Amino acid sequence: MSDPLVVRCPPAEAAWVLHPPVDPWGDGYVAVMPVELHDEGLSARGEVKLSWPTQAEEPDLVAFLQGLADDWRGWDGERGWRSLDGKLRITARHDGKGHVSLGGALRGHSLSPDAWLARVFITVEAGEQLSSLVAELRSHLRVLPT
Repeated sequence: MSDPLVVRCPPAEAAWVLHPPVDPWGDGYVAVMPVELHDEGLSARGEVKLSWPTQAEEPDLVAFLQGLADDWRGWDGERGWRSLDGKLRITARHDGKGHVSLGGALRGHSLSPDAWLARVFITVEAGEQLSSLVAELRSHLRVLPT
């Protein structure tokens, strides 16, 4: 099993830790990925379900971030992505000055109205840093072990 992908932008303490996804049912359609969010005394961990593409398509999380990188010059409003089970949501806002604020929100149980919710923001440079993140995530999600 490969190492987790740690997403952070020093010197800030905020970090997302994306562990390698696995296919616990062996069906090739749904993967489970352990995720951690950390920031100044906050530590949250959960497992999220990812829709796993067939054939030559990429996971939708990679496609979402690639879309942000492609629009590195900016966009209006907020863009979002969510895991198949709704436990992980990622939002993105471009500040119009070359930076993207990525908000990762992890929920304890997606169906419970009173479940815990942790949210950690990471700001990345809209050009090279975001493109590097996409490449790292693409590599991280390339192989789905069973």
